[in-house]
Amino acid sequence: MKKYSIFVVICTLIVLTPFGTTTAHDDHSNQIKPIDETILAAKIERIYGVDYSNEVFNRVSLSSFRNFIIELTENGSREYVNPADLESNNIVARDWIADKLVEVSNGRIEVEILGDYNSVLGRLQGYLPVDGPAFLVGGHFDSVPDAPGANDDATGIATALELARVLSGYEWPIDIYFGAWNAEEIGLRGSREVAGILSDRGVDILLYYNIDMLLVPHPYALSDSKLWMGYQTGTYQDGLYWADLTRAMSKNYGFHMIKPIELNDLAGGYSSDHASFIAEGYPSLLATETGFTIDTAYHSPSDVWNNPLYNYTVAIEAVKAIGASIAFTLARAYQEPRVVVDEFILQQGRENTYAIVITTPTTINVSCRWWGGGTRITLTDTLGWQLAQIENPVPSPWESTLILSQSVAMQGIYTLSVFNPSETSIGYELEITYETDIDDNDVPDSQEFWFDQEFFSMDSDLDTINDGQEMIVGTSRFSNDTDSDSMSDSWEIQHGLDPLNANDAQLDEDSDGLSNLEEFLNHCDPNSEDTDADSMPDLWEVENYLNPTLNDSAEDPDQDGVSNLREYLEKTDPHFPEFRVGSYLVPAIILGAIAIIAIGVFVVRHES
Repeated sequence: MKKYSIFVVICTLIVLTPFGTTTAHDDHSNQIKPIDETILAAKIERIYGVDYSNEVFNRVSLSSFRNFIIELTENGSREYVNPADLESNNIVARDWIADKLVEVSNGRIEVEILGDYNSVLGRLQGYLPVDGPAFLVGGHFDSVPDAPGANDDATGIATALELARVLSGYEWPIDIYFGAWNAEEIGLRGSREVAGILSDRGVDILLYYNIDMLLVPHPYALSDSKLWMGYQTGTYQDGLYWADLTRAMSKNYGFHMIKPIELNDLAGGYSSDHASFIAEGYPSLLATETGFTIDTAYHSPSDVWNNPLYNYTVAIEAVKAIGASIAFTLARAYQEPRVVVDEFILQQGRENTYAIVITTPTTINVSCRWWGGGTRITLTDTLGWQLAQIENPVPSPWESTLILSQSVAMQGIYTLSVFNPSETSIGYELEITYETDIDDNDVPDSQEFWFDQEFFSMDSDLDTINDGQEMIVGTSRFSNDTDSDSMSDSWEIQHGLDPLNANDAQLDEDSDGLSNLEEFLNHCDPNSEDTDADSMPDLWEVENYLNPTLNDSAEDPDQDGVSNLREYLEKTDPHFPEFRVGSYLVPAIILGAIAIIAIGVFVVRHES
């Protein structure tokens, strides 16, 4: 009688990828504060195709913003004299800002002290490995003699730091810069110097937010005019669009305080740091202004953080709207329109409104399902004229339905209103889609991304993932196994694994006894314990040399008249023909006993 043994050898590959280290410089002048690579190794959410504007708006903290102002101003004024004779408080402020950018970003922001005027520039690097445009948020940190400069302009620095704190909690596709300019009070010298440096480096600034003096609301203004967003005249996308976008963010998520206004009509006009970037040829920018004309603390010792004149609620609205505008802009996805999604409940007689900024001729599509009663949905144009309305007195709870589709062409802010006319509360799931064209090139944003379109038609490593998608996901365009875990990038992405984490080769997603690497090597689905759904687990098929990707349950490789599925159920070897009496399996111990008896009978008979 032959004995058969089955030995299964399982091999697991573990690849460790070391991170490089850098050395910090003690001398701040024209040096770079290094990024902490251990922080970068932590998992941070990569933003693509998901709108986080509401979350960013709500994560911006008034107390955090105010504390930055208090810390920056606690040592008094930060006067700038000349490069050879920096005032001590100015040096302390410079170093504090540089260190704070690193601290609030957990080491993700790279910081430079730039030029003769010692301005501070931080860069939150985008995840795309090619050059693209960048956002810039900044203000000046110097102040006039004897003025602590809480409003002028610790508010600008606090804005940059607070947005650095919030935005560094995500991975964005393009760079976001945070600037603190020196020597503004003696002629915009620091910002002029940095604008030239950025131009020489070829940095394409998508938009510069210049923040200067936020704490004094405009007097006697309506709620939507407390804070002005000054824009440069030109095409809609160069200026007014960005002011409209911050207004829309304030209207959608906040207190609706922002009013777009041309720079020429601002009291400060071109006297702040945005003028430096205009002179350098950067046309797209916004400058904030509050009640400058009634600011009795301007350039005086009473410009302290707790001046009763100051209103932090108005100031933080600007910070929130700017952060939300950046998040909204960077949420776009290739070949997908802009999407606004919301789930909410409206009480009787209540209304939700959504400000939608239109940049190009498009169709606004509204899909919705609601339950609990009827509804009324209205779309109005930039002038407040009604374009379309649907009123349905009955619920529509089962499927989301396209209920409104309206072509629009005029640039500006449109408003969608959802009203509950019923006597009960109503639940809603709402989706709004439309096309945008923020660079005014007559190509919808859905048909282009932050890099050349040719990358979407290239596949440098022949792994079936085009180079554009590789850059978005973060995998290498030049390797089909970015994390070197012996599982291909395309297979990992297809099955929801992480092509940037080598450790997932050892994991067992479906708890079937096969590691992800073994699943890959055997062409199995790592998320199913029975890839071919033939009622025989992948592990058993692999161990018994069957095909876990093909329904072979009815086959009989050992030709013993018993199918593979029955072999599995009876825990027998599908490659070894067991002895059966009729349809019953005869265990080997019984066969052995029968054999012994038979031998004994034979011997007795032979001897007799």
